[in-house]
Amino acid sequence: MTAAADAHRLTLVAAPAGYGKSTLLGDWVRKNDLQCAWLSLDRFDTQPARLFHGVVGAIQAAAGQVSLPGNGVLMALDQGLAPDRAASYDLLLTALEQLTEPIVLVIDDLHLAGPELANGIVGVLAASSPPALRLILSGRGHPSIQLERLRYGEGLGEIGAAELAFTRGEIAQLATLLGHEADFDAGPLWQLTGGWPVAVHAGLGPPSQGGNVPGVMADEPPAQLSLADYIAEEVLDQLDPSLADFVLRATTCDWLGRRLAVELHGRPDGGMLLEACLRDGLFIEEHEFRGGESTYRWHTLFAAQCRRILERRDPLRAERLHRVAARYFQDSDVCECVTQALQGNAPRQAAASLGEHWLQFLLCNGAHALEQVCRNMPPPWNEDPEILMVLSVCRVLDSDDGAASELTERALSRTSVLDDKRRRKFDKCRDLLQPPPAGGRPDVHPPAADGRPRVDEAAEGHPATSSGLFLLAQAEFRMHRIGDQATVLLQLAEGMANQWAVLEVCSMADLALAFAVGGDLQTADDMATQALERADGLGPSAQDQMAAAWLARGIAGYWKDELNSARAHLAKAQRLGSKLFPIGPLSIVYKVLVDCATGDQTHLAESSAALEAFHDQGLYGVSWADFHTIARAKIAEANGDLDGALTMVAPLGAGGHAPLVDVLLAELLRRGGEPGVAELCAKALTDRHRNRYLDTSMSLTEALLAQGAGDEAQVHERIEHAVHRAEPQSVLRPFTERRDELADLLIRHAVWGTSHESFIAARMARHAEGQPHLRTRSYWTLTDREREVLAYMRSVMTAAEIAEALYISVNTVKTHERSIYRKLGAAGRRDALKTAAERGIV
Repeated sequence: MTAAADAHRLTLVAAPAGYGKSTLLGDWVRKNDLQCAWLSLDRFDTQPARLFHGVVGAIQAAAGQVSLPGNGVLMALDQGLAPDRAASYDLLLTALEQLTEPIVLVIDDLHLAGPELANGIVGVLAASSPPALRLILSGRGHPSIQLERLRYGEGLGEIGAAELAFTRGEIAQLATLLGHEADFDAGPLWQLTGGWPVAVHAGLGPPSQGGNVPGVMADEPPAQLSLADYIAEEVLDQLDPSLADFVLRATTCDWLGRRLAVELHGRPDGGMLLEACLRDGLFIEEHEFRGGESTYRWHTLFAAQCRRILERRDPLRAERLHRVAARYFQDSDVCECVTQALQGNAPRQAAASLGEHWLQFLLCNGAHALEQVCRNMPPPWNEDPEILMVLSVCRVLDSDDGAASELTERALSRTSVLDDKRRRKFDKCRDLLQPPPAGGRPDVHPPAADGRPRVDEAAEGHPATSSGLFLLAQAEFRMHRIGDQATVLLQLAEGMANQWAVLEVCSMADLALAFAVGGDLQTADDMATQALERADGLGPSAQDQMAAAWLARGIAGYWKDELNSARAHLAKAQRLGSKLFPIGPLSIVYKVLVDCATGDQTHLAESSAALEAFHDQGLYGVSWADFHTIARAKIAEANGDLDGALTMVAPLGAGGHAPLVDVLLAELLRRGGEPGVAELCAKALTDRHRNRYLDTSMSLTEALLAQGAGDEAQVHERIEHAVHRAEPQSVLRPFTERRDELADLLIRHAVWGTSHESFIAARMARHAEGQPHLRTRSYWTLTDREREVLAYMRSVMTAAEIAEALYISVNTVKTHERSIYRKLGAAGRRDALKTAAERGIV
């Protein structure tokens, strides 16, 4: 708090209820040496006159404690708000400017003042108070006053829930103070509460009166902490009734998206209310799942207490909402569907989802989790034939053949209750348990009457086959899902121990490529590296099948702008890989892209020849023609023939092809002066899958198109989206490729405001390094590190943030800044940047 108040004119302390905001500020006010004014707001402080009276009175009370020059003008102010509000505000600001010593004004419970806060004295002080007033605002969520200009301008001190939450060590210290043993294990309580202070106190018990009196909690936390009454009184009762009702409905699930929020709320404004919960600090965080859809997660303990409140108030509605959630997850998440259906007293719905999607559940969660769900089914559904057959599969995977056989017999004795559709699903589940004969290969008979293939009937009753498990694992890999469960299935396979290692490593290589194509570059790189390392120990036969792993590393290297390593990886993929899709075509296309990016004419000629040689062989899929066309156009553009490139891509029209083709096409059209067609191409990709690097590239194209159209808001929205998508996976190539056009835009965007200051500053620094024509004589008076620091200084990053980005100490950054000021003859950061711009340094 002291550091924030010293460094910033305004500090915001924002966190949900129960995080100790008022306690923190009260302790800080008592312990620091500054004159401090304190104002706690309530529900009646929504009127400008009452709020002005409270602010002036609090400041005068603090100023009156010390007789200093300048205090007299402040003490003479009328606490009443004049009819001309602006005149009263000006008088207060003028009086504050006369102060010779700083005053800190703490305004607590800011959220109670309502949305009109920005139009009153607090909004005026936040925007225009003189340096002598240090303003500290405390409340839940984001206040209604405008703070973005401060956050990305002169700076804003911020303390949130992450800083206020107890750590494991702090929980252990508190437990010791309450009388627990010195070796108290704080881990379970921290996991349960997430460090939420009021929940930690509830778990440990009330503070004891004496240091030697033990707290009420045992060494292990309870499975559930009862905070329902606290949440009902301190959170829900403080909200607008409609928002409180939404919270009770939406906390039916810990995780939810906008569509589920609408389903649970029963009205189309569910998505807007989710945003309101996020803004108001209601124990919810926004996350991003694969595919880019925003998903929201409630604090687990908060959501559990809200469900308890709703169950007490309206148990029938609580059950109905669980059934609504179960229907929503019916085909997308069998685990969540079953959980919600059982909580909603709808076992039939849970059984239907399990029968349809049990294999998906098995692959994602494992046999033990699937078995537990099945055993949790209430009677008579725990004896349903489909459920019993699924349990039998789980027992087989756990090598308990006796129990598996008994379950299968029980299931077969109850098949009369199944209709035709459920019987077919039952038979498919049973087929999984059919082993190959002694020769090691199943004999496939002609199809049965219903058209399904049949396995040798002599195989009935035997354990699960290696081939069946391997096919399950391969299906998991080929569908581009994470392969942990597939690896487990491979390890369980029997009778083929000498072959499984090679098969598993090949599957890992394929999965690495799937991740690379899907946009998860880091996972792709890690998995490909692991597959290559393991292949080295399995001999030449395994190494010869690693084309997918090398291609995955090449794709990752290209988008991360590591061009030299990308070219080496792609060359290996091309040498080892099949000529069929996807390895052959993607290797050729990405090799062309890398050589176009480096501009090496020798390599570019080689890539062009390889592209045409591959095309002449005629071994490609339907989409190859589009890849071939765009690759030829990229080569023409790299050789300076932009008009020729546009002529080549004319048959591609305005998009609608493979995502990579459309991304490259849209940028080429924009550069070629065809913004209208480029926009159509971008729109053609809008409703289809965009992975991180393709989304980053297309978003930057859209930002530059918006700049040409004069749409400044769209420019910043697209740039922010691009950096949001790029930063987690270090997607740098799209920024480097458009370096010259983005230089000024990134500077303007940093001033406009961004949540990715370090990433943007690093891009600006790389831009400065890559422009030798700007290196005038004055530029070279700065060292390399000073030029790097100067580039970061164009952002709104603090010295500490620059130090973190450059992996150096704060003192080193400040030393470089002083040296820069001295060499440029500048008095501060703004002056230095102005001088550097005038001299062509930045």
